[in-house]
Amino acid sequence: MRTFACLLLSLLVASCCLLTYGQIPRRLVTKTLTLSNGLDWGNMGPLEYCPEGSWAAYMQGKFEEYSFLETDETAFNALRLYCITHEEALTGFIVSTEGEKGEWQEMRSCHDSFLTSMRARVLPPQGALADDVAVQNMQLECNYGQEILTVIDGAYAKIPLGNWGEWSACPKDSAICGIQTRYNKPTIAVDDAGVSDMLLFCCALNETATITN
Repeated sequence: MRTFACLLLSLLVASCCLLTYGQIPRRLVTKTLTLSNGLDWGNMGPLEYCPEGSWAAYMQGKFEEYSFLETDETAFNALRLYCITHEEALTGFIVSTEGEKGEWQEMRSCHDSFLTSMRARVLPPQGALADDVAVQNMQLECNYGQEILTVIDGAYAKIPLGNWGEWSACPKDSAICGIQTRYNKPTIAVDDAGVSDMLLFCCALNETATITN
């Protein structure tokens, strides 16, 4: 798989070809991956797919770190998936909704494979006297468990820690190709919580055409 420097260079070249907001290519989806412990706070963002003939192989999380000085963290604010072809040519990235808080963390990548499964660590509702954050961390598998990528280093996770949900996996000969996130937009009146739920979409690896209807 490509080095990080090569990926960034390819991304700069590919950026001119990224879809504009509101354009949604249709892909042949084989399965929709869901979080077993997702919450219904906030609104679903736009559905975004990798361009035709590409699938997600790199990922990067946006995260607001825990701080003893802050009483209303949001933890996980976005997941960015970078899409490549079978020949490892970068076609762009997809993100759905990006929260305004936090910083983008280190990029993580599969080695000679695509992302195929996901699960999340979610903090259940904490009540009126504690801080809600919803999704705290995510793990994605490459090639059905060949590698497990953790988006955020555990040392920066919110205290207390939530629970990991069940794995949701693509069917055989499919890989992740799309994303849609539910995001709780920060407001002055209520407790902020960042990303609360997520859908990832699987597409067949032998896909030859998009759906046009």
